[in-house]
Amino acid sequence: MRKKIYIVLAVFAILFVFYSKTLFVRTPIVSPTEIKTNTTSSVSVILDTGSTIATVSAVSAQNAFQALSEAAKKQNLALTTKQYDFGVFVEQVGTFANTKEKSWIYFVNGKSGTVAADKQNLNTGDMVEWKYITPTIE
Repeated sequence: MRKKIYIVLAVFAILFVFYSKTLFVRTPIVSPTEIKTNTTSSVSVILDTGSTIATVSAVSAQNAFQALSEAAKKQNLALTTKQYDFGVFVEQVGTFANTKEKSWIYFVNGKSGTVAADKQNLNTGDMVEWKYITPTIE
């Protein structure tokens, strides 16, 4: 009988140790200022084909790709994209398709993007430029 009690106590001790790790894990407290929300920002978009430049103001978008999509709609331009694991890739805007020499590259406030356009969050007042240019490595 005594042996059974020790076995039961040992099982409870093992279970307690195993489950206490999940029960007593501390979760960090996040202040409201640290929480990022998916808010839509009002931005300006420039579409630069190299031969024409169109500026579209007051575009509501969360990211650089959404800004392009909204600007293309306002300009009645078709948009061709392809979805990859890393994000969306713009293949064509209007009649300007990517080639070996030129591609659609985006810039936010003068700086070229470092992530896929649908991953580049925007803030109100940002200037998003989509340029049909020869890509360069910086």
